[in-house]
Amino acid sequence: MKNIVFVVFLASLCGSASCFSTKAFARRRALFLRQADSTTSSSSTSFAAFANSLDEKQQQQQQQKQDESWQERLEMLLDPLTPLAQRQILLSELMASNQDIRQSVRDALRYRNIDPLLTPKGKKLQDGTRAVARQLTTDILPSLAQAARSPPPSSFESVPKIGSRILEAISNQANQVLAQLEQDIRDPTRIPQRIEEQTKSVAKEMQNVFLETPEGLMGPNYTVVSQNSGYEIRDYDAYQVATTSLNKGNPASLNDLSQSGAAFNALAAYLFGANEEGTSMSMTTPVTTTSTGEMRFYLSSSHIPAPLKDGKTGMYEAGTVQIVDIPPARLAVRRFTGFVTEGEVARQKDALLSELEMDGVELDVPHGAVVPHVIFQYNPPYTIPMVRRNEIAIPVQPSMEEFNDLETEWGQDDDDNVESPSDVE
Repeated sequence: MKNIVFVVFLASLCGSASCFSTKAFARRRALFLRQADSTTSSSSTSFAAFANSLDEKQQQQQQQKQDESWQERLEMLLDPLTPLAQRQILLSELMASNQDIRQSVRDALRYRNIDPLLTPKGKKLQDGTRAVARQLTTDILPSLAQAARSPPPSSFESVPKIGSRILEAISNQANQVLAQLEQDIRDPTRIPQRIEEQTKSVAKEMQNVFLETPEGLMGPNYTVVSQNSGYEIRDYDAYQVATTSLNKGNPASLNDLSQSGAAFNALAAYLFGANEEGTSMSMTTPVTTTSTGEMRFYLSSSHIPAPLKDGKTGMYEAGTVQIVDIPPARLAVRRFTGFVTEGEVARQKDALLSELEMDGVELDVPHGAVVPHVIFQYNPPYTIPMVRRNEIAIPVQPSMEEFNDLETEWGQDDDDNVESPSDVE
């Protein structure tokens, strides 16, 4: 077969019988057969590599399936989004895990501990319930009792400003609704589509009551560099935020709901139309609170309108909104559930700092300076506290391996001519 193919191939190249001399024919035939054998061998190798990759992937999937506990299978079975065909498979696998289920029930009864019977989500819910109970007894109730005994002096200086901005945002939203109604009157065919979109939006908001991370909201981009038992290292891209002060630059308390409420309302008003262009933007996540007393909203819009001007443009004038660029940063992030209180933030920060010290992670903080932090809150206020996603983040430096990689890439010729800066400077 190869000889026939070779003759046809050679005839197409030569175009005449003159090139079929005996020696030339033999040389070209041998060259063609070597190339054909090489191509066949290369194809066989590529096909074998492809087949091996499929086998490895199948083995990994089988291993993952074997590692799944009966609690994980039960959770997938109860998930309303699981397809019917997969439900049947899960049900048969649960029936085959009868012995494991019996052993878990015996352990729960013997040790009077329900943990062996909980699904992964059930364990998270249990941990969240314990966290909320600790926050209530340790932070919230004592704070309320102290406030009742000695109510702090309240300041209404910023109420008119924030109230007027909220009214402007509400007016802007009302105008948008009227504009939609006018469009519906002119084109009634749009009404079913709009009702369907609103229904989906309401259903999504209802789901967010029970979700750890809300759906449909945009946030800043980041890459997970490494994951550890209690925290993860992330590289954040640069992004923009709308920011306002919690207490005019003075120390702010996370337990003071009036401060955080006023700051949130000011930022929400800006987002929903209380800006120079009257433009309404989408809500984003997370809401960020800094250790320096600022609250920030992430801005996802490509065109960001200027905040309203009221004659007082200082950063620490309550109710004043400013647009700020957040530079790229590497952060160590620890997650916790429940309420964000001063006591809980202190506990989580101490735990994160201890873990970073044990793992040898260097902080990106000047020597002797107070370690700053930011708090990320992802959920709307109506999400049940036991499943809320809160995070505390601290700036850290790249690892020594990454420094060595950079030195190798850049070379050290230029470094010999650079004088190291003094710690005093």
